[in-house]
Amino acid sequence: MTRAIASLSAFALLAVGACAQTPAVGSVGVGQAVEKTVYVAAETRPCSTGVARVECLQVRESVDQPWTLHYFGYEGFEHKPGVEYRLRVRGTPVANPPADASSVRWSLIEILDQKPARP
Repeated sequence: MTRAIASLSAFALLAVGACAQTPAVGSVGVGQAVEKTVYVAAETRPCSTGVARVECLQVRESVDQPWTLHYFGYEGFEHKPGVEYRLRVRGTPVANPPADASSVRWSLIEILDQKPARP
């Protein structure tokens, strides 16, 4: 019985260790930055960040994905209503972020494309 418990405990520790070392694709790990391309919709949408109602960017990583709300914007990027964008952005982990803030700081690397939205 003790041998079975010891074996199960060892297996559980190995499984947890393997999961901890395998970050999700596109995720930002501790001390790691990630770069990606995102599409930004021509119009923002109302969203809620706790008690405050603000306008959020609508973003997606490929043209066949649904839009999702991006609450904190991209440093160095100013959205113009009526313009669609394709951006290259960098996500950098934030050590000890406030409770109401993102744990990742996103910043603009470059604007790859921008064009007026289709009517």
